[in-house]
Amino acid sequence: MFQGLLVLLLAGVFQGSFGIGMKKYKPFSWEAFWALFSIVSMILTPIIWTAIEIPNFWSYLSATPSSIFIPAAICGFFWGVTAIGFGKAIDMIGMSLTYGIAMGISAAVGSLFPLFTGKELPETNFLVGLFIGMAIMIAGVIVLTKAGMMKDKESQLQDSQKNNKFMVGLVLAFISGLGSAAQNIGFSYAGFTSQLAVADGVNGTSASLLGWLIVFSGGFIANFGYALILLIKNRNFSNYTAKGASVGYFKVLITGLMWFAALGLYGKATFLLGEYGTVVGWIGFNALALVISNVWGLKDGEWKGYIKPKKVMLIANGILIASWIILGIINGSL
Repeated sequence: MFQGLLVLLLAGVFQGSFGIGMKKYKPFSWEAFWALFSIVSMILTPIIWTAIEIPNFWSYLSATPSSIFIPAAICGFFWGVTAIGFGKAIDMIGMSLTYGIAMGISAAVGSLFPLFTGKELPETNFLVGLFIGMAIMIAGVIVLTKAGMMKDKESQLQDSQKNNKFMVGLVLAFISGLGSAAQNIGFSYAGFTSQLAVADGVNGTSASLLGWLIVFSGGFIANFGYALILLIKNRNFSNYTAKGASVGYFKVLITGLMWFAALGLYGKATFLLGEYGTVVGWIGFNALALVISNVWGLKDGEWKGYIKPKKVMLIANGILIASWIILGIINGSL
């Protein structure tokens, strides 16, 4: 179990860090960055990583019945649509607030589905502890959102368009949280394919990668399709050959690798954490990502000059860390 928590910790660091690349996507336009990011993070990296650990991975995918594959891919498509909003929200309201809202909702919703669709519910003590940990995390998210609202009020923006932009960013972050929850639901559903591989002698930590290939088959269509439409509409294909494009390619590569590394490691952690890995792990994964994203937000100057909001934000992070500790204790009690 301790090994699972360590892997989850590393996954949370990656999950909380990749957003900095989405915020600093220039010299590319947003759509030029997002199109390449979709290819690197949802197609190339997952396939190469899985092929290294499971050379015959395609045989397990082809053996997956449509009754499993299609719902998991649909979850991925829904996540893909909302992931676009996540990227936009970071651009509008910053990393700290976007992560706070999105990850909080994702953790709460995304952990409940695998809990109540399992073979049987866990013991009462586990459920009580789980809901206490979840309640503490949600409290942390509420405090973090409050900090963001205080920060926006202190800025005293006179431009109504900027105020509207802030509100749109909040809505997009909320919706992207629901989509991120669908991502974990799809991954949990695709666990059937991973079990096929395990039954065939594949190590469970490696088999966990198979679920993401199914989920991303739907997610890639939404993400790449939207970015491609914007590329055609705005005629921004020249971004890829413009002066300084090599910097853009480097940012895409690092962001894409970091993004899938977070999910790939999370999948391995769920196996190491045991029967309720997708429940406890998903909550802890998102809580950790929130803390790390706020560290990056501080480093990037998002809270510079906002003394009171910054204090509230730090309190929120303390609450989130407490929720992660509680969840670790609860999972260890099984």
